Amino acid sequence: MAGKFSNGITGGHKMKKILCIFLILAAGLSSCGRSGTGQGEQGPVVLVLAAFGQDPYLQKQVGLYNQLQEGYRIEIEQYVRSEKPEEDGVLRLQREIVSGNGPDLIDFGDGYTTSDIVGKYTEDLSACLGEEGRTACYENILSAFSYEEGLYAIPLGFMLKSFVGRTENLGNRSSWTIGEMMECYRGQGKGRLLYPGAFKADVFGTILTGSMEYYIDWEAGKCTFDGEEFRKVLEFCNSFSGHLEIGEDFSVQDAFLEDKALLMPVKVGTVYDICEEEMIFNGEEVTFIGFPVESGSGTMIESCGPVLALSGNSKNKDAAWEFIRQCLDVPAQRELPSGFPVRRSVLEEQLADAMETEYGTDENGVRHPVAKHQVIIEGEEPLDIYSITREQADQLLGLVEGACACSQTDQRIYQIFLDEAGYYFSGAKSLEETADVIQARVSMYVAEAIK
Repeated sequence: MAGKFSNGITGGHKMKKILCIFLILAAGLSSCGRSGTGQGEQGPVVLVLAAFGQDPYLQKQVGLYNQLQEGYRIEIEQYVRSEKPEEDGVLRLQREIVSGNGPDLIDFGDGYTTSDIVGKYTEDLSACLGEEGRTACYENILSAFSYEEGLYAIPLGFMLKSFVGRTENLGNRSSWTIGEMMECYRGQGKGRLLYPGAFKADVFGTILTGSMEYYIDWEAGKCTFDGEEFRKVLEFCNSFSGHLEIGEDFSVQDAFLEDKALLMPVKVGTVYDICEEEMIFNGEEVTFIGFPVESGSGTMIESCGPVLALSGNSKNKDAAWEFIRQCLDVPAQRELPSGFPVRRSVLEEQLADAMETEYGTDENGVRHPVAKHQVIIEGEEPLDIYSITREQADQLLGLVEGACACSQTDQRIYQIFLDEAGYYFSGAKSLEETADVIQARVSMYVAEAIK
């Protein structure tokens, strides 16, 4: 039975008049904090939603909310991220909330990182969700987005980032450390690529984009970029060519069909992606080995679409939570344009549908299967997918439920990586110097963020 989402006072959908009356009677009792009384003499109370980006899906949900609610209306105000502190929308947002002039709701969008909420300017949504609401979602996904045991922002959708390769080449591993990755690759022979297009900066960027948050403990305000594990990452990346070395006749598909590449970096964001890799690897059994980590799953979670939060200074928290709850309910989760829904039952519906083969008839009345998805590789003919197997569905669920860490790209931290690693790759700095400087610069940034 699907879990319920609390609307701060009680769960489930209510008719508009009942909801309005109920909010008035129960004002002040919400687990999400204080709440306004709805429509006043001047018309509906306006809730401001600070949005980082213009998302048609979010705009549709706002329109639906405004149709359903009598006492409240959401208006979207645009904010923009910037590497310049004086122009950065996140810093502006935090200043406004501290001064009491902030919005009611926030969509951090695709650029969300933990640094957006470490100052605890937003409400912990755990009490709003309630136990049933939390179990209705993938709890490991919510845990990955938690900070100091609080859920200060919630993604509506997500995708997985990983490395995949032939099982026979990766042995019995289901995950690996950076040392094991290096050992496995070096044992493959000179003719095999790590992955198509691999060179120093690209390998470094790919590994760190996938596992950046693995080296940062936001709760403790500490980093481990001066540790042995990160130094091995730098050293491994430095063993590749300094530039892209691919001929004009190179075929990505042939590299995998002919077993000339060990790994393929992948994003898994649809129920059909799980069988794409087997097709690309010529039907061979594949393993989603993930990014190199010391423990746990190396398959990382990345938010997809809106990442919603409730402002700490909102005077209408119940009404604002009602919008987040609406976005977590089945109808809205079914309409997510990309990525997996965070609500468990909706993904299970998608998998059940993907396992069914659909048929159509041609002009001669001949029955034939209908392609539901296509694998598109640059420069190659599309490959049709008609359905997935029960085994593939179970494999996907295993990946989803086993993932426990986020893949986030804080652009300021990423720029530090590129700047300092470039000196090391060019020979201008030693391995030790590079790791120490990255550690110092990122540590300073993290310390400033959690003040």
